[in-house]
Amino acid sequence: MNNWFGAALTCVVLSVPVDVHADHVPPVPENPLQAQTTLGFNPKTRCPNLRITDAGTMAVVVFWLPSSGIPSHISIKSSSGSNALDSATISCVSRLRFAAATTLGNGDPIDSWQQIALSWAGRASEPIAAAPAEISTHAKQDASGGQSNDVTVHVCVDEAGRLIQDPTIVHSSGMASLDQAAVRIAASGSAYYRPVTSPNGPPASGCAQLAIKFDMK
Repeated sequence: MNNWFGAALTCVVLSVPVDVHADHVPPVPENPLQAQTTLGFNPKTRCPNLRITDAGTMAVVVFWLPSSGIPSHISIKSSSGSNALDSATISCVSRLRFAAATTLGNGDPIDSWQQIALSWAGRASEPIAAAPAEISTHAKQDASGGQSNDVTVHVCVDEAGRLIQDPTIVHSSGMASLDQAAVRIAASGSAYYRPVTSPNGPPASGCAQLAIKFDMK
């Protein structure tokens, strides 16, 4: 009898309802605040493949920022059109810390919705395919057996700037990880390449070689 009563009491305790709305977050406003990272959380060092931008091919992320400065409820507000860039932006924001909004007058920190726009770092963030051409690269070899920080990728696009075949490596860095990253970057530019155009003529398909240099700091 005692054992049965103990089990019944345990069931009663475990069935106490929990307030699932305790951490209530208001709806996202039409114009969230522009986010500012805090000291020591510069995207250039925390997310070396990305840069803060306000133009070009970019992913705009919105997130809830409590007074602690740690972002949550991170989501894409405006897609870049590249799943790789969108995912990298969300991952980057989750690793950063931001300055909380403050009240007017006394400057007390308050919770708020904020947003930030990021793009790929370097010229590869806005790849261009014009007339078929060879873009030379001057890779500096190191003492590790012919490895470098440069990769040259061959791309071919249609009249709309979309890739018509998978990018291929023309000049390898000697490191499989960098080569694979360069191919992913080139592929993410599909539909954002500038097709070749003739004077007074319509856009046309074409191929080019894209030189991608990685910062190995």
